[in-house]
Amino acid sequence: MRFLAAVLAVVAALAAFTPEPQWTGVKFWAWGLNSSGQFGDGTTTGSPVPTLVGRLPGRPYGSMRIRQVATGGTFSAGINDRGVVFLWGDVPGVVSSATPREVTGLPFVSSLSVGDRHVLAVDSEGTVWAWGDNTYRQLGDGTTVSRPSPIRVPGLTGVRSVSAGHRHSLAVTTDGAVWAWGHNGFAELGDGTTVNRPTPVRLTGISGVLTAHASRSGVHSAALKSDGTVWTWGSNASGQLGIGAAPRSYVPIRVPGITNAQMVLPGERSTFAVAGGRLYAWGDNTAGRLGDGTTLPRRTPVVTPITGLTWADPGTGGTSAGVTADGRVLTWGDNTNGALGTGSAAPYETTAHQVAVLTSRVSTISVGRSTTLALVGNQPDPTPTSPPSTVAVPDVTGLFEDTATTRITERGLTLGSVTHWVDRLCNELDQVTAQDPAPGVVVPLGHEVNITVAVAPDGPCP
Repeated sequence: MRFLAAVLAVVAALAAFTPEPQWTGVKFWAWGLNSSGQFGDGTTTGSPVPTLVGRLPGRPYGSMRIRQVATGGTFSAGINDRGVVFLWGDVPGVVSSATPREVTGLPFVSSLSVGDRHVLAVDSEGTVWAWGDNTYRQLGDGTTVSRPSPIRVPGLTGVRSVSAGHRHSLAVTTDGAVWAWGHNGFAELGDGTTVNRPTPVRLTGISGVLTAHASRSGVHSAALKSDGTVWTWGSNASGQLGIGAAPRSYVPIRVPGITNAQMVLPGERSTFAVAGGRLYAWGDNTAGRLGDGTTLPRRTPVVTPITGLTWADPGTGGTSAGVTADGRVLTWGDNTNGALGTGSAAPYETTAHQVAVLTSRVSTISVGRSTTLALVGNQPDPTPTSPPSTVAVPDVTGLFEDTATTRITERGLTLGSVTHWVDRLCNELDQVTAQDPAPGVVVPLGHEVNITVAVAPDGPCP
């Protein structure tokens, strides 16, 4: 009866979440811990297997396509394709809700990052916005005043991506520079000091950076450069920098043994990198969180048996997950609160297992502290791999025409021809149904992107 009651509660929550009779298009799933409403399904009931949450609220028709979802320790966030941000879960003074709540006061947001108790967002102009806890100056506004609503971070322009950490923050600009601010007691900012920074400072020890990430539950950072090398800095108490026995590094230092990497992401006391589809992992290995089949700590990168990956997330605790090129989700590590999503009762797994319930192709995942969100039906923008004179074409298929135009122009490209296609079933009105060049193709800045947009027929819709 308890199980039936839980199922009925989820069904009721989903019914309230959207008026659509069926789930279509982009949606997301959640599993593991839900004690603070991190799922966003209207309950605080967790699940050892994926449960369908649905789509973000909005208009028209009660929902919009999702661009991104992310989860932290006690809360989650998402963006729809109109650039609107939603939060759910619990952050004191910011949000306390088991269903998504719109964040007002923001322009069109391209991407966001969820930290321990704060959020960073980048708008279509490359401006950074921050809100939440500011005890450690992680909002970058020069104060320690926490902000329930977004404020603009001064001194930053042309930002490509941001990363909200445990108590510090990072940003990468389009010229490949890294900016850092917030707590620095463990040299996690990488500026050569342990001085806390209330406003962003530019790092001088690294350049040509594609992405940089702050640990969401620890005190170290990692970056991927355009040449495929991986760099880390901050605390090395558990070997999370991958450089051997040194206690810490005050400036970015190259991780040996990894070339042609596609991504890097720091965990609580560990770090993951993916190169050639293989998972490289190092640092703390409690409960098998590195996925190498052991629980042995690793102070330098080890090549795990996990292959075929496009992304891997060490999470904010002991649970880890990855997405394969064919859209499967693999999990390993700690299984507290059913965090692995496999339905297994084992306390942990040292090797990867597929989350079999997810039969649709998953594009991205976000792993928190025993909570995972998986996005289905959306293709993320390719990781930037080009010098400033070229850019990878974004995926705008399925977006509304005005949103697609914004995404094209914010990449430094030009909207070319717009061809109208009569959608006689009225399923994709005002949405892009085809594009040329295809997503991921590298073209010169200013290159034209041609799109096909669905329009209504002359007669009534069926």
